[in-house]
Amino acid sequence: MGYINHSMTSKIITSMGKTDGLRSAQSLRGYIERVFSIALLDLYTIATEPNIKQIVEGEETPYALEQRMHAMMNRQPLYDSIIVLNTQGITMVSTSGSVGANRVDREYFQASMKGETFVSPVETNRRTGHLASFISIPIRDGAQGPVIGVAMCAVHIQKLNSNYVASITSMLGSYGFAMIVNHEGKIIGHKNTAMLGERIAEDILRHLYNIDNEGVVFEAVVDGTPSMLFATRSPSTDWFSIVVCPLEHFSAASNYLALVNTILIGGTILLLTVVVWLTVRGVTEALSTTIRYAGSVSNGHLDTPLLVRREDEVGILAQSLRNMVCTLKDMIGLAEQKPLEVTAANEAMISGITYAYKLQKGLLPSENDFKKAFSDYSVIWKPKDIVGGDIYWLKNFEQGTVLCVSDCTGHSTPGALLTMLVVSALEAVVCPSNCNDTAYIIWSLEQRLINLFSVNTDESEETRGSDIRDGCDLAVLFIAKDGSIYLSSAQIHVFVCDGNEVRQIKGQKISIGEGRLKSKDDIQTVHIPANPSNKFYIASDGLFGQPGGECSEPYGYREFKQIIQENHNATQAAISDKIWDAYEKYRSTEPRVDDFALITFKP
Repeated sequence: MGYINHSMTSKIITSMGKTDGLRSAQSLRGYIERVFSIALLDLYTIATEPNIKQIVEGEETPYALEQRMHAMMNRQPLYDSIIVLNTQGITMVSTSGSVGANRVDREYFQASMKGETFVSPVETNRRTGHLASFISIPIRDGAQGPVIGVAMCAVHIQKLNSNYVASITSMLGSYGFAMIVNHEGKIIGHKNTAMLGERIAEDILRHLYNIDNEGVVFEAVVDGTPSMLFATRSPSTDWFSIVVCPLEHFSAASNYLALVNTILIGGTILLLTVVVWLTVRGVTEALSTTIRYAGSVSNGHLDTPLLVRREDEVGILAQSLRNMVCTLKDMIGLAEQKPLEVTAANEAMISGITYAYKLQKGLLPSENDFKKAFSDYSVIWKPKDIVGGDIYWLKNFEQGTVLCVSDCTGHSTPGALLTMLVVSALEAVVCPSNCNDTAYIIWSLEQRLINLFSVNTDESEETRGSDIRDGCDLAVLFIAKDGSIYLSSAQIHVFVCDGNEVRQIKGQKISIGEGRLKSKDDIQTVHIPANPSNKFYIASDGLFGQPGGECSEPYGYREFKQIIQENHNATQAAISDKIWDAYEKYRSTEPRVDDFALITFKP
């Protein structure tokens, strides 16, 4: 029975060790994904500057853009440099003082001039001498226009190594270390910086090429030590995040548990035997002391002394129990340390997401923008998590106001990253000359997103990558100065109430960013004539799709419309509060399933 217990427990410990190893590798992959997602977002911001064409063609001074690029460098210390090149490969803007230098022979320049988003292998930055990875994107004249330049940033590999790889290695302590390997097998992250740029063994590389979505666990010899390797692949960079743990720690953990198991079982048998033997012999004092000690230990008093010193079997039992308690104390210490590490990691993650919330909230329009646009309005914006995928955007022009309400793919951090891309694209797309053309705004946003996500729109519906789900549902409204409204919508419904009835204008069954629109003509525009009684309501799926009630069914539209009509003469804030209260009452104990956004206004 002791052997079976040991065998089963050893398998569990080994399985748990493999799970922890993969989680550590996935944490490292998460760090890399965040670094490169931010880098691509920064480059996209540069590439969509309103005057970028004039800058790359040398018709306008790049001073303001250069200042923003320096701000990016200060915010992200992993950047080695950021530059903008024209079509001849000449540096037009640079954070490193290399304006005028020719980069036409660089692989990143040649790739992005062909319209590709490029992540280079690790190589030496010729200017700084640092190991770096060069990330570049094309700069286009319009959403689908020709390439007119290249934006590039260099990520400092040694800093990436010290900031992220070293932190994972530190958490692993003496149980292993972390490293990063690119798809060519070159080491770009390692506890030993002298290994950076070296190539790993071919047998390890063969295992890495077989990685699936969950990662891979395999055994290999690393630096002469038989080790267990846990690896995942980063989709943005095609790099491998690896955690290495010597095999001796797995066998040690298993043998260690076997020893404890043997002591426990052996101690119990020995205790029973000695009890019988000592009872027969009448020697009960030492046994009573030992039993009291065992009872004290079972109640959690591990520091109780056992003052039994004998050379016979009772002494052996006492020493076994003392050894067992020492072992238990060590195991409890390790168990207590684990939650502390998890708590520290959670606190760091929450701190980062809270800061991201401040950044996302900073993208939202101000109160003054709404007051200039509408006679009355109300906004309720409540992400399901700290950050979310719902966003709204408003801009006032001389002709009127553009209001956009977007529900991006997912929620939490992935959804929040998409909202930043959508807002950046809207800032670049919407201008005085097109602000009243809502179909054009949606079409232009679609083109920017499919370009960013490299969606192949030439493939058929059957062969197009069915895993592409990055994009958004979107309602775009132009509110003219006379109160009339033009709107186009993808999936999101818009509701209009004049006090007599509630009209539901359903969004088209299209999703922005999937590349299925063939032209602007595929997008419908609805005109709503001016009416001083009209009030407008736009909400995301977080309201209508929330389950609740007795049957846990979606909230739907019926009660929503009823509240709008019955309270038409109330302020927009009062109406919105009633909708929120009804939503919360309907939801009851059901958890929220999505972000919540509700924008209401009267022109």
